[in-house]
Amino acid sequence: MGIAAGLGPVAAPNHATRLQRNAVDTSQDQAPHLRILVVDDEPSIRRAMGISLEAEGHQVVAVGNGKDALSEANRCVFDLALVDLRLGTESGMELITALRAACPWTRLVVITAYASVDSAVEAMRRGAFDYLPKPFTHEQVAMLARKVAEIRALENRLESLQQELSDAAPEADLGSRSVAMRRSLAMARKVAESDATVLLRGESGTGKTILARAIHSWSRRKSKPFGALSCPSLAAELLESELFGHVRGAFTGALRDHPGRIAACEGGSLFLDEIGDLPLAVQAKLLRFLQEK
Repeated sequence: MGIAAGLGPVAAPNHATRLQRNAVDTSQDQAPHLRILVVDDEPSIRRAMGISLEAEGHQVVAVGNGKDALSEANRCVFDLALVDLRLGTESGMELITALRAACPWTRLVVITAYASVDSAVEAMRRGAFDYLPKPFTHEQVAMLARKVAEIRALENRLESLQQELSDAAPEADLGSRSVAMRRSLAMARKVAESDATVLLRGESGTGKTILARAIHSWSRRKSKPFGALSCPSLAAELLESELFGHVRGAFTGALRDHPGRIAACEGGSLFLDEIGDLPLAVQAKLLRFLQEK
């Protein structure tokens, strides 16, 4: 497995900035309308959320229990699912787990009137994308959907760009004809031929993730998984589990085995963005892994 690490902020060359601006500028892209599943046992909540989301142009299916939610998820592909934590006698947390297994591409959001740090952490461990306490406003729901729509648009753009990069030559024009850019791409192509661990340095927004994807797509690992993890996006106590996985019962709330990102990308490539934000203990464990791989 190839591992690329992003480190920043440090002085970044101008050509990297031009790569980012020209290759992944999605500011002009139209964020797509979403297909959204609402799961709440209160009819008034279902109606209110349906009105708010449909006013934004999204398609909404609203159900009141877990059985109907899974039935709809098996029948239709949803971009976003909003799941109440308490569904009468049912557990919304268990439904999050079931939906995550049935449709891993769906962004899952927990909605609850009983918000707590413990339930938020547990929801994230089970694969939730976000956590929305009740009562919430129309604007909060609309903003959440817009955020998911923007992420979906960016994913579509990156998928298209990855396909373009897979056959690109080192001299490819990715929005810059500079000698420095061609030199960087040529070096990336050479690195892609090996299984070496790669360090990509540059400030946030200079295109490290794009270059990591390019290295993966040029390598013999391109048919295997590519994974990316933003180290600052997770709480310090969750990073080790997210990277290396855990077994059932390893800690409170570990109800099942979790393989971790490294195992999930076996045979492929894993990009760790802002690796300097990893806790020192996790950095040491990662270093041992890299030395032994």
